[in-house]
Amino acid sequence: MPLALQPALKVIDLSKLNGPSNATVVVVPLPKKTVGIVFGQRTAQFLQRYNTYLLDSNNVVIDPQAVWDAPSDNGRFFITEIVPKGFAQDPAVLSVGPFNDDRNIAVYCSHKRPGDSSYTQSDPHHSYYEFKIGSKNAISFTMVNAEDGGDSDYHDTVVGVAVNYTTK
Repeated sequence: MPLALQPALKVIDLSKLNGPSNATVVVVPLPKKTVGIVFGQRTAQFLQRYNTYLLDSNNVVIDPQAVWDAPSDNGRFFITEIVPKGFAQDPAVLSVGPFNDDRNIAVYCSHKRPGDSSYTQSDPHHSYYEFKIGSKNAISFTMVNAEDGGDSDYHDTVVGVAVNYTTK
């Protein structure tokens, strides 16, 4: 399947990975020979979580997979689980690539309200920006912003996915 040119909302099955079978994710293209960098910020009072998944060009999940939690409202997200273990060197930033094949990075956002026993899918939105030096791609940036239903501001979880080009 050819790689998309820009990020898109997709519904994928994450049930084999302890997620929902109909997860709405933001899929960010990671062209071959690029590096993807992921980080996030929580701005809500409810507990927030996001998961990142590396996908092949057919949107099949491959490693690494990471779970991100923020210990307090208005706090930075940190990787609390990752497969394979020991992959991430910095718990606040995940860097993947470069790869010889096209990949995708999927971002799944969820929240847990007081009294809830498990996390519930948040409603994700995204925006995309592309920067060039002359006519050459330099970096693209996708902002994922998710709403937990508390106030409809779409500012409860904010995730950044930068894609840096490593060739001219």
